[in-house]
Amino acid sequence: MNNPHAALVEAPRQSGNEIARRIDASVIVPVYNCEPWLRTLLASVLEQEGVELEVIAVCDGATDGSLAILEAIATADPRVRVVAQENRGVSASRNVGLALARGEWVVFADGDDWVKPGALRRWIEHGRQNNLDVVIGNGFAFDTLPAPARPSPMYEHQPWGEICDGRTWMLRTVPDDDWVVCVWLQCMRRDFVERFGLRFEEGVVHEDIIWTLQFAQHAQRMGFVEEPLYGYRHNPNSIINAPSESSLARRAHGYLRVIDALASAASARREDRPFYRLLLRQINREGGNFLHLLRKRLQSSELRRHYARAFLDKGNIRVMLRGATNASEVWRALRCWRTLSRFVQTSSPATR
Repeated sequence: MNNPHAALVEAPRQSGNEIARRIDASVIVPVYNCEPWLRTLLASVLEQEGVELEVIAVCDGATDGSLAILEAIATADPRVRVVAQENRGVSASRNVGLALARGEWVVFADGDDWVKPGALRRWIEHGRQNNLDVVIGNGFAFDTLPAPARPSPMYEHQPWGEICDGRTWMLRTVPDDDWVVCVWLQCMRRDFVERFGLRFEEGVVHEDIIWTLQFAQHAQRMGFVEEPLYGYRHNPNSIINAPSESSLARRAHGYLRVIDALASAASARREDRPFYRLLLRQINREGGNFLHLLRKRLQSSELRRHYARAFLDKGNIRVMLRGATNASEVWRALRCWRTLSRFVQTSSPATR
């Protein structure tokens, strides 16, 4: 491995037959301070039946006992490969996993989640039977295990039972705000990932949106499994839920980068008017998310002013207006302009 920041913690020596075995799926798990839940997640993956798999667990500078847990599990199960690196973020961790992956399919899981029995076999069978580049699964949210017997699905408006390309998928799902950007619901052929050099943008929060936009523009055959098979744990300490000002500032920066990526993709597809308009509409939605973060979460007036100015200076209000398809979306853009302009002009906390 060429990454000087990472060190591979070797599992027990494998026999020649084990090394040569066919690997159906490489499950990539970025790990940062997941000690209370890590054994549960890994057990749910390693107990999957009907698939030959490897787990590539990337310990991203964890300060708890996560690395010790990973090393112990790798010692007992040669299917587990552990990488220990200094903290570089979830995108860098997933990229390390992609570089090491050997499976026919690539799947992602987070260290505090849970995978339902039979999930990987179901996704991969669907992918093989239909010669797919990407399988989109379904998930459910939970607080504690055991999971509900009939959990509520996270997504309801996917093209269930159909095969389509990535462009069509986005045209069908983005308008309903049902676009699946959760990477742990995306199972894709590794040769598809490598053919197009797909990697996560490092150092950016909300990187899953950029990643999904990237692969959707290349995927020719996508399929969908409606049954919710992946459990997403409500974790108040996750990156998205962390209340610290530094975490919120990283999220604000992430939204700016997401909007830049959407705008760049829209510019490149200007001749494809339906897709171009779709991307502008998503910018309108992400602008609303950015505004909510600054109004409701970020308390530092200096940080609010900094990110509000960056948003306005990029001309994003104009783009949001071009992407508006109804009165509500026009109002969202105008509200962004009014509120962010106020943040730029004053250092006092927002009153709304």
